[in-house]
Amino acid sequence: MIFDQKIMGYINLFERLTRAKVKDCLEEGTSLVFIVQPGEVGKAIGKQGSTIKKVKLKFRKDIKIIEFNPSPEKFLLNLIYPLKSEVEVRDGKLVIMTANSREKGQIYGRERENFKRLSKLVKKYFKLELVMK
Repeated sequence: MIFDQKIMGYINLFERLTRAKVKDCLEEGTSLVFIVQPGEVGKAIGKQGSTIKKVKLKFRKDIKIIEFNPSPEKFLLNLIYPLKSEVEVRDGKLVIMTANSREKGQIYGRERENFKRLSKLVKKYFKLELVMK
């Protein structure tokens, strides 16, 4: 994993402010997505969201925090939270199962933007193809 200077700066500042260990950082438009190590999301958010509020003020960007999980199913559930779909690994593919068309739409996003982003992250860490059923 190679980070450029800007992303390294974001990670260093985030870790200093939150004391949470960062695994990855992504820039998505006007927001930053931090993938933190397992068990670190509580530190990053802080009591009643106090830490994350400070971080948002410092960065002047929207901040999203996702907890990494070594299990691809649990990691994907963290990515799509608060949606409650079923996820399982089948034949080298990570399958999202949802009967709710509204949820399906939220996972896909406009012009499948969300789905493409999820797929890219899943491939990056687990070498699995993301599929929707």
